[in-house]
Amino acid sequence: MSTYNLPMLEVLNLWKSYNGHQAVKGLDLDVKRGEIFGLLGPNGAGKTTTLKIIVGLLRMDKGIVKIGGVDIFEQQYDYKKHVGYLPENPTLPEYLTAEEFLGYVAKIRDIPPNEIKERIDYHLNLFNLEKRRKDLIVTFSRGMKQKLALSAALIHEPSLLILDEPLIGIDPTGQHQIKIKLKEMVKEGRSVLVSTHMVDTAERLCDRVGIINNGRNVASGSLEKLRRIAEMGEDSTLEQIFLKLTEEAEEVVEEKPVRRRLFGLFRKRR
Repeated sequence: MSTYNLPMLEVLNLWKSYNGHQAVKGLDLDVKRGEIFGLLGPNGAGKTTTLKIIVGLLRMDKGIVKIGGVDIFEQQYDYKKHVGYLPENPTLPEYLTAEEFLGYVAKIRDIPPNEIKERIDYHLNLFNLEKRRKDLIVTFSRGMKQKLALSAALIHEPSLLILDEPLIGIDPTGQHQIKIKLKEMVKEGRSVLVSTHMVDTAERLCDRVGIINNGRNVASGSLEKLRRIAEMGEDSTLEQIFLKLTEEAEEVVEEKPVRRRLFGLFRKRR
């Protein structure tokens, strides 16, 4: 199979714990080339943890993550040149101007010097920040900082763009501009992974959705497939499907941690 035919992103049997709390429990997901995939779940479901593992900010306990067919554990640095990332609460250098910040990011991303100004101009115009290009970031509103951070994630034209709650704090016009840009990206064969708990946004924006709860897979697929999984009618919304499937997932009784520890002790004694 050629590299191009592989999914842009594969996450297989992913596990991660914090101080004894299992945040991600055997999670699987894949993002195809040329699609917007939504990672949907309630707060604390493990969405942000999963994204941080994918971009290399956290180390997984167990599992496999591949980007463009490349195992990120085996090649921990090279794959990042193909990835753009917008965290939920981006921290920007407020002592720089918008233009200076994007120029700095462009140099880090090894964009050819003769292309840097053109790309800065494009993104500042795209998100209506051109008039503020010489202003310090400290003077920007939250929504403006969010759009500037997204520009930084896009400036090197990544093959995979990863967004954590990208529309929070952004006005309707800005949200519309972002949605248009994301749809342009997938038409070019690039991919977008959007993590959100805003169900209506996921329904309108995403080609497929993966629902997770308590760090586990609940269901994944198109809206039509999710309706079949949830055994709901063709008029059912993603919100209705999400509520039903997550409620059913909560009813599943998990094995108690104490029993696992005891089993492990018995095995050691054999």
